[in-house]
Formats: sequence, C-alpha cells, structure tokens
Amino acid sequence: MKQEVTSKKVFIRTLGCQMNVRDSEVIGGLLARAGYEITDDEQQADIVIFNTCSVRQMAEDRVWSAVGNAVNREKHRDSPQKAGTVPIIGITGCMANNYREAIFEKAPAVDFVVGTADIGKLPEIIKEIQKHKGSLNEKKIYETDAEFREDEIYHTGFRLDKEHAFVVISEGCENFCSYCVVPYVRGKLRSRDPEDILKEIKADVDAGISKITLLGQNVNAYHWVDKNRDSPQKPGTVPVFTFDFVKLLTMVNRISGLKEFTFVTSHPKDTSIELFKAMAELDKLRKYMHLPVQSGSDRILKMMNRRYTRENYLNLAKSYREIVRGGELTTDIIVGFPGETEKDFQDTFDLVKEAEFNAGFIFKYSPRPHTEALKLPDDVSREEKERRHALILELQKKISKKLRKKI
Repeated sequence: MKQEVTSKKVFIRTLGCQMNVRDSEVIGGLLARAGYEITDDEQQADIVIFNTCSVRQMAEDRVWSAVGNAVNREKHRDSPQKAGTVPIIGITGCMANNYREAIFEKAPAVDFVVGTADIGKLPEIIKEIQKHKGSLNEKKIYETDAEFREDEIYHTGFRLDKEHAFVVISEGCENFCSYCVVPYVRGKLRSRDPEDILKEIKADVDAGISKITLLGQNVNAYHWVDKNRDSPQKPGTVPVFTFDFVKLLTMVNRISGLKEFTFVTSHPKDTSIELFKAMAELDKLRKYMHLPVQSGSDRILKMMNRRYTRENYLNLAKSYREIVRGGELTTDIIVGFPGETEKDFQDTFDLVKEAEFNAGFIFKYSPRPHTEALKLPDDVSREEKERRHALILELQKKISKKLRKKI
C-alpha cells in the first residue's frame, strides 16, 4: 500500500508583478498556518509552487523553463535522503487562469493548477495531492472557477519584507485594452472594503512595516459601494455608502505610524486633477505616479482601446508636473504593435521627448491569448521591434540622466 506523502517543505517562486508578490505572501501565510514550512531553498523543497505571470510571452517561457528544472533537479540534489525524488509541483497565478487544464498537457509533471481567486483552497488541495502522490490513483487537481477571493485571506501576517508591504485594494480590470490578457485572467474589477484595507495596513504598521504600496491592475478605478451601511442621504432614497480612490488615500494618510505610501498601476482615463491635488497635499503619499501611455500615436491608441488621445495624455502629464511639484512620472510603452508604422513610432518617440518621464519601461509587443489584438497580423518584424525598442530605450536613458542631474 502506498504511504501518504507528509513532507511539508514548500518553496514558492514568484514570476511576475507586485500583485504576484502579494499573492505569494498570501499563499505562504495560508500554508504556514496549515503547518507547512516555507523554505527559500528550492533544492530542499518537497512542494514547489510557481506563481506565474501571463502578461508577456517571455514571462511564460521562464515558467516552462523553471518547471523543467524542478522536474530534473534530482540530478543535482545534495540531500542523499531525497536523491532521485521529484517534488509536488503546482502552478498558480495568471497562467493558471489563462491555460487552465491545458497546463497538464504542456507539463505533465505538474500536479495542480490553481487560479488566482482559488488560492485559499491550496492547503486542502496540497493535502489531497500528498495522499495519492506516487500511487496508481495519483491525482491532478485543477481549480480555477472562483470569481473572487475573500478578504480574510489577506490577514495571515506573512510578509516577505519587514519594512515595506504590498496591499491589494482592488483586483481585475474592465478596460479590455486590445493587447492585454489581464481581464481574462484576473476577471472584472473588484474593489475591497475600505475598512478591511485599513485594518490590514494598521496590522502591518503594528508589525513594524513603515512603507506601503497600494495595488490594483487599475488602481485608481477603485470604488467601493455598500448599500448595507448607513450614510446621510436624501429622504426617500436607499442609504448607500461610497468610497472612492481619493477618499481611500486620505484615510490611509491618517494611519499613525505609517511613514510613506504609494500606489500602482494607474490608467489615464481614471486620472483626475482631484487625484493630483491629493498627491500634492497628503504628506505621507509619495510624489510618484506610474501612468502607462503605451503609444504616442492616436491611431495606435485607438486600436489599443486605450480611450484617450495623445493630447489628453500630454495634458495630464503637464497638470501633474504643475500640481505635484517635484513629483516623479514614469510610464510603460509598447513598440511594434500590429500595424505600427514608422510615423506611429515617431509619434511615440516625440511624446517621450515632450513628456520627459523620469523612467520608462519599454516593451516589444507579443501576441496574447484571448485578446482582440491577437486577431491582427503581427506584421512588425522582430528586427524592427528590436530597433524601435533600442531607440526609445536610449532616449529614455538620456532623459532620466538629465532629470537626475536637476535633483
């Protein structure tokens, strides 16, 4: 009879954005609470979890490579008692939602696939896998059906950094930019209860954390509505309690013991003068804004479904600089989007010169599953993408260097 696997050393590898880092903390906290030992040594782990990103092809390629290394790791084991063993391997994060059970076909050694909203079930899932690992009844578990996660999973007290913490205020996105897979893997925009957010931050501060980053795929679209909570209303109306992004920032700023906080990532269409004024006035809020422009061409912006124009964006950037004195402004740019001409690229190049970003993250377009842009021919050659990427990267380096000298 097969003996149940009970070894409990877990290694979590995070491949992705800040949201993935926070998700890995949640996973670590849930498993630690269930009696598992979180280790930073993959070679000694009995369970290896890859918390994945699906935003770009390069990120996915790194995951497949990492899974292959985990499967073959017995070749370089330095632990005699575990020589020749293959760990339980799991995939969480955006790739789990993107590819679902197809992951088992691509990587047969994977034992479980768990979606971003299902991570609260991980302790039970791993326990079930351990019962059958190596037997004729060996199981593979696929769980990606949940639409949202409960707020309580954020309160495990497990943090990777003792001074800085990521706090999720919203998850998901409803913008459906034509190149972006996020709405398909993270779902609709869901804002957390502000009371629960403030409770989490206060607990972090009490634990010695002094800096916070508020997270959301579309962070400044945060909006909480609670019809079950009292608030002053006109006679005859249903009481509704609302909390918008600026109000949340104001409340966070009041938390005693917190030294500094910031937020990422914002969308230009949800960015307002009111937000800039709050950034200028709130003393604990870092004067920093990451505001992805993606392209400087109106034609490409329309194809991307970004819902603003080049002029709209430049006006926002100008207002930000005028209101948030000394504030940093950074951005994301995609080159080589389907149909991008030399003129489109030049428009982007010129916008970078005019906006003078403190830093820019420049990416080469890669087709993503489910997206509208996937229907378009990927007609900008790899060589041309490389050329455009190099030109804007070099321009941004010069601008960043110039701005640093002014400080």
